[in-house]
Amino acid sequence: MDLLDMAPDLTIGMEQQAHTYTYLFCDLRTDTVLAELPLRDVKYSTELNGIGSLSAVVPYTDDTLPLDPDTATRPGRTAVYVDRDGVLVWGGILWTRDRAEGGKAIQAGEFLSYFQRRYVKTTLSTDTSVILNPAYVPDGQKLYPDQRFIVWSLLKYAEVQTGGSIGIDITSMIAEPNTGIFPTITYFGYERPAIYDAIAALAKSDNGFDFGIETFWTQPGNNDAPSRVRRMRVWYPRRGRQSAAESGLVFSNGGPEPSILSYDWPENGTELATEVSALGAGNGEAKLVSVQPAADLIAAGYPLIETVTTYSDVLEQARLDATARADLAARTRADVQPSFEVMADADPVYGSYTVGDVARFVIEPDGQSPAGRSAELRILSIEATAGAGAERVTLKCGAV
Repeated sequence: MDLLDMAPDLTIGMEQQAHTYTYLFCDLRTDTVLAELPLRDVKYSTELNGIGSLSAVVPYTDDTLPLDPDTATRPGRTAVYVDRDGVLVWGGILWTRDRAEGGKAIQAGEFLSYFQRRYVKTTLSTDTSVILNPAYVPDGQKLYPDQRFIVWSLLKYAEVQTGGSIGIDITSMIAEPNTGIFPTITYFGYERPAIYDAIAALAKSDNGFDFGIETFWTQPGNNDAPSRVRRMRVWYPRRGRQSAAESGLVFSNGGPEPSILSYDWPENGTELATEVSALGAGNGEAKLVSVQPAADLIAAGYPLIETVTTYSDVLEQARLDATARADLAARTRADVQPSFEVMADADPVYGSYTVGDVARFVIEPDGQSPAGRSAELRILSIEATAGAGAERVTLKCGAV
């Protein structure tokens, strides 16, 4: 039985705040507003270093049909924004549309999903010995050396191609400082690596970074109306506030004003590993290999539990070692995967936290946790359900 079914409804007797949601449908390339449409059954999510999603139904009624919802929701060329009380809380690209009772069901992915569909078609590298044109991207094939600006180079490469710009602000990245990490990296055009995959792989090394595309309104000024912004960000070393002391975030299911409605705290040893073997480029005995053991866990009594990961585009031993260490760090924490359903309007209120933040989660003693629980966890994804009544938010978390 789901814990939510077992728990009392903590929302009874609580004052439920009404929030105003506005859904804007815009041309993907120009951001011209096509329509403001009502939606029902709305769920939207944001993920750390991933791609959040939106699902909803567009009602086809006497009120919405004059707005031409078919034209305003064309898959593959429409941007969707979710505005909550005047704040843009979600933005992305509408990818699918299908029949639903009383309207059309839509699915959208955050703007990063565009780069799952963009590929490196010309070899790009930090190493001039493997390229023909040593000028920097976009004029040539050379990637800027710092990992932050490798990301910029990949996005600039995508942007300058005909039809390749969807209005992502990457110019603001130029003023940001170097991370001090200068990997030797090559993306071969004949392999057609997806740009999103290239960025995600670069980010996951042990000296990597967090990344995402923020959406927000500009501040009005000089009689100019606010406009929407889609801005690429690279956070180094990590996104968000990295301790509960720094964030001040405490979620609890006890006390006079609990914020946690229900929770699930699975402990999954199937993803745990105490040794990672990462395979890089090459064939046979010449293949690059990096083996990284968790000596501390083995010394503490854990058995040798192995996993193998493959990175066929990694040509340098140092980069493969860094990636294997990052894989090991993730696998040694893989048994901690709790999730919490929380009240949007209980302290901490929705909007006061973001993916990447570390918060303290306190569970009072109950049948599932006789001694209770208290742990600092990192928020990895946030899913909100918009609608009448009390909003509920699901937080998926991982070890710090």
